[in-house]
Amino acid sequence: MALLEIEDLHVSYDNPVLLGVSFEVEQGETAVLFGLNGAGKTTTVSTIAGLLKPDKGTIRFNGDNIAGRPPSRLVPRGVSLVPEGRRVFPALSVANNLRLGSWTRRTHGKENEERRNLVFEYFPRLAERMDQAAGTLSGGEQQMLSIGRALMSKPKLLLIDEASLGLSPALAKTVFQVVNRINDDGVTVIIVEQNVGVLPYADRVLIMEKGTLIFSGVGDEIQNANLRESYLGKAAE
Repeated sequence: MALLEIEDLHVSYDNPVLLGVSFEVEQGETAVLFGLNGAGKTTTVSTIAGLLKPDKGTIRFNGDNIAGRPPSRLVPRGVSLVPEGRRVFPALSVANNLRLGSWTRRTHGKENEERRNLVFEYFPRLAERMDQAAGTLSGGEQQMLSIGRALMSKPKLLLIDEASLGLSPALAKTVFQVVNRINDDGVTVIIVEQNVGVLPYADRVLIMEKGTLIFSGVGDEIQNANLRESYLGKAAE
C-alpha cells in the first residue's frame, strides 16, 4: 500500500484550480512535482498539508482519508510542509525557530534535542548561527532553517514547496543533496520544483499543467530526452 494516495482531487478558490488530480507516492520515495507557475503544484501540497479543503476527492495517508483535516491534526501524524518563500520567524533566533517546529512534540525533550542535533548535522551552518535572528540569515540559510524546522516535528512525509527558489545553482544543489540524505534516513519526500537539477534525486516524477497531471512515472523514464525537453525544457549548462 502506498504511503500517500491522491484520488480525483478537485480544489478551487474563486475558480477551479485542481481538476481531478490522482497519483500515489510509495513509502521511502522522493517524488518531484514539476510544472510552470499556475499549474497547481502549490495548491496540491497545501491541500495535502491541510491548509486547503478539497471540493472533491480523497487523500489517503497510511490508508486513512485525511482530506480536509487541519494541519494541527496532520503534523502530529507525520505530515509536515516547508512552505514556498521559507516563512521563518524573522525576529526569533535559529534555535527558537527550530523549537517552534517541535511544538507538537514539546513533551519529548531528549528526543527533540536529538532531532535538533540531526538538523545541525544536515545543515552545519545553522549550528554556527544558532543564536542569530532568522531574519538576518541569507536566503539559502533561511531555506535550510525552514526545512530544519519542519524536520523537528519528526515527519513521515515531508512536503517541500520550491526548495531552490532564489538560490544559486551551487546552493540549490546542496539543498537537493541534503533532501536526498533526509530521504535516505527514512522520510518520504514530495518536492515541488521548476529546477530540473533535482531530477538525479527523484524516484518518481509528476508533471502538472493547468490543474491536471500530464505525466507520472519513475525517475528513469524522465531521462527520455524528448519528454524532458517537451515538458521541462533543457537543463542549464
